[in-house]
Amino acid sequence: MPPKPPKTLFEDDHLLAISKPRGLLTVGSKPGQKNLLDQLKTHYQKQSIRIRPLNRLDRGTSGIVLFAKTRECFEKALIGFNSTQTQKTYIALVKGVPKRRSGSITFPLQSRQDKRKLLKAKTKYSVLDSKRIGKGALSLVEARISSGRHPQIRIHFTKIHHPLLMDRDYMERRDYKYWAQVVSFRHFFLHSAKLTFTHFITGEEITIEDTLPKEFRKTLKLFDLNSKPKKNRT
Repeated sequence: MPPKPPKTLFEDDHLLAISKPRGLLTVGSKPGQKNLLDQLKTHYQKQSIRIRPLNRLDRGTSGIVLFAKTRECFEKALIGFNSTQTQKTYIALVKGVPKRRSGSITFPLQSRQDKRKLLKAKTKYSVLDSKRIGKGALSLVEARISSGRHPQIRIHFTKIHHPLLMDRDYMERRDYKYWAQVVSFRHFFLHSAKLTFTHFITGEEITIEDTLPKEFRKTLKLFDLNSKPKKNRT
């Protein structure tokens, strides 16, 4: 049975926005790896359109992936996509409760091309809701970035001692073992929920949104967490 086609969130003559499910690579790094780009290629090659990804999400991250459908759009996006005019909003489930309900994380990150080079990176965040569970606690947060260094959000929340819940790469082993006894899932929840940018060809202000996946929503319901910020909290 062929894979279920991914959900299209936005499309015009120049751009295509797709909702990537968790567990799927954006682009394959080895022959035969299932990935979003290959799923889309067949359809667009029939129309003589070569699509190129403008952003990539980790295998474990769900949400908005933007593709260029023309060379002109792709080349202009290389300059404009990671500018301060582009805003990327993520929803994540993290361990613990940050002391500040909102703030900015500005730890520099290593360049993927040169490990000796540090790059500026800034993540603005707001705590949407939190819950005490047994000996621990978890929080639902909104994170906003423009640069999109890889994997910025996962590293930044680890730096303030609130790694994504069940993120095996960044949680301390004892914390992971504790939460593995509390929750049934063994993966983190990070969703690219909103993308706002200036269209690279038309100059229009574009906002693309993607609702939380079913599994993410069920998890929030299980822990009685609300994805809308609570006004009575400061």
